[in-house]
Amino acid sequence: MSEQVGKGTGAKGVSLLYRPINKYWKFLMWLPVIWLVISFGIIGYSLATTGEALKKDIELSGGKLIEVEVGSVNMEGLQQKMPFASFRLLSGSRSVLLVQIPFEMDEKQVFDQLKTFVEVRSEPSFRTVEPLLGDIFFQQVQIALVVAFIFMAFVVFVLFRSFVPSTAVVLAAITDIVGTIGVMNLLNIELSLPVVAALLTLIGYSVDTDILLTSRLLKSGALSLEDLPGRISEAMSTGLTLTLTALAALISLQIFTNSFVLESIAKVLIIGLVIDIFATWLTNAGILRWWLKRRAK
Repeated sequence: MSEQVGKGTGAKGVSLLYRPINKYWKFLMWLPVIWLVISFGIIGYSLATTGEALKKDIELSGGKLIEVEVGSVNMEGLQQKMPFASFRLLSGSRSVLLVQIPFEMDEKQVFDQLKTFVEVRSEPSFRTVEPLLGDIFFQQVQIALVVAFIFMAFVVFVLFRSFVPSTAVVLAAITDIVGTIGVMNLLNIELSLPVVAALLTLIGYSVDTDILLTSRLLKSGALSLEDLPGRISEAMSTGLTLTLTALAALISLQIFTNSFVLESIAKVLIIGLVIDIFATWLTNAGILRWWLKRRAK
C-alpha cells in the first residue's frame, strides 16, 4: 500500500514545488534534524569556551552603550584602535554607530576618543545598565522562554491528543529555536531584550505552519495514503504564502530601519522563519507521512 503514495489520485494534486520533496521525502526529512544536532554542537562549544550559550548584550550583562550618527567608518580599523569596545553599525537611511564598553569605563572620555577616529554627525546618546540589573533581566528571560515553550507544548498536545503528531510539532519548534541560536552564534548576534522578544515570537509563529499541516492531514476528513502528497502540497502552498509574506515585510524592515531594536527583531525572525520552512515541510511533514503510513498498516 505504501508504494502507491504519490502515484495515484493524490499525485495529481501535488504542486510543482512539492514534487521534488515528494520524490525524496525520506532523505530530506533528516536535513533539519542534522542542522539541529550541529546547532547543539555550536551551542555546546560556546558554553565550553565562553561559559555562555550565546553572548549577552549589555542589557543582560551590564555595561554602557554609546549611540551616535556617523559618516563612513572603517570598522576593522576602529576596532584595532579601540580594542576595549565592541562596535555595531546600523546602515539604513543614515549610519548609526553603536559602541558598547565595560561598565567601569567613562563613556564621555570614550566618546571624545571616538571623535578622533570617525566623523560624528549628531549628539550622542548614552545608556547604562548595572551588572546586577543585567543578571536580573537574564534570569527573567530564561524563565520567560522556558514557560512560553512549556505552554506552547501543552496547547499542542491538548489540541491533537496524539503523541507522534504533537511531538513532531514540538520538535519543529525546538529546531527553529535551537537552529536560530546556532546561526546567531555563527553571525555573532548578541542576546538582548529585543532578541528575546523575537525568540518568544518565534516560539508561537513557528508552530503556526506545523499546526496548519497537522490539522490538514488529521482533521480534514477521511484520508487515504494516495491523498497524502496532495494534502501536504495544499498545506505547503498556504503555509509558504504566509511565511514568505512575513519574510518580505521583515527583510524590508531589516534593510531600511535605523533602529537597533527593530533590526535585531527582524534579523532573528528572518533566520527563524527560514529554518522553519525546512523544519515544517521536510521534517514535520516527513514524520507525519511516515506515521500515517504505519498506522494504515
